[in-house]
Amino acid sequence: MGVLRAAGQADHRPSLAGDAVGQLGAVGCGEGGHDRRSCQRCRVVGKPVSSDISYRETKLTTIRSFCLAAVMTVNETEVVVVGGGAAGLQAALVLARARRDVTVVDGGEPRNARARAVHNLAGHEGVAPACLLELARDDARRYGARIVRDAVTEARQDGSRWLLGLRGGDAWRARALVLATGVIEELPPVEGLDALWGGDVVSCPYCHGWEARDRPVAVVGTGERAWRQVLLLRRFTGDLALLTGGPAGFDGERLAFLRDAGVSVREEPIARVVAEEGRLSGVAFAGGDFLPRDVVFAATSRRQASALPAALGCEIDGAAVVTDRTGRTAVPGVWAAGSCADPALTVAGSAGHATTTAIAVNDALLDEDTGLTP
Repeated sequence: MGVLRAAGQADHRPSLAGDAVGQLGAVGCGEGGHDRRSCQRCRVVGKPVSSDISYRETKLTTIRSFCLAAVMTVNETEVVVVGGGAAGLQAALVLARARRDVTVVDGGEPRNARARAVHNLAGHEGVAPACLLELARDDARRYGARIVRDAVTEARQDGSRWLLGLRGGDAWRARALVLATGVIEELPPVEGLDALWGGDVVSCPYCHGWEARDRPVAVVGTGERAWRQVLLLRRFTGDLALLTGGPAGFDGERLAFLRDAGVSVREEPIARVVAEEGRLSGVAFAGGDFLPRDVVFAATSRRQASALPAALGCEIDGAAVVTDRTGRTAVPGVWAAGSCADPALTVAGSAGHATTTAIAVNDALLDEDTGLTP
């Protein structure tokens, strides 16, 4: 199934000093003078999970045989939540309030870190992302959840438990894992977009449309995502352009609709997005034209932010970890919450999904505690 398993030796001390931060399976047996790939005790088998599935851009390797050393202190907890964003912290809060022993492993790289504010979250409208997460961490800690700033580098089943090794050298054994590892938004390949991402370059009209109201706006990209963005943004501004950088790929009926709606469709190649003093000034085309704009909505694509779900054996469909309606994956003891399970979720939606998942995890542990099936 691709689940990481190991038959470790009790006296086998691994080296966790990988050459990349968060590299899963970057371990050795601790003995020098040999090739780790051919060592029968720390053999790496197979190929990288994928060159485009990464934990914050770091390749992970699926391995079958590695060892979390017995001499290393193994910390016991009931649930490990991997990911300390809105979903992970919400799951931790719910589980902690249910009097579960919960540990959040947080790499500290939330998806919305570069956004100016979080919107559509009642009671916290307009809060800075970092401030929201600090409040959420405080809430979870108040009920006994622990927050560990680290990255998971190893994972294997240990009987009915999961054993996780962290980059910093610690190990945790848990009854259940909640993956709240999120997704990555990939921008169209246009120079200058990334530098303004989270500010004057955004993606979600529901999250940022209000702030773009009555201003000159461009949608950059093609396909169904760009089409939906244009339809939504027509409610916010009458000065709207769709910049596709090539054939729009829409049928005549859609193009006629956009034309009649006053949306400018420009299919010529885009040279770059232009900024002045850190703010968007417009879009330059390869032919020399310049279109002044205040805001760009990028038609992004999404993918898993971490290779851990796939490496554990979870099914991935597009950018989503496949789960049932409660967040349970097909891998025993592994759950997924928030945008890693449903990439379209906003912050509020991720927190709601994580609440449902956390309740389901606690219910499953209750059944396990009694030894009786419902």
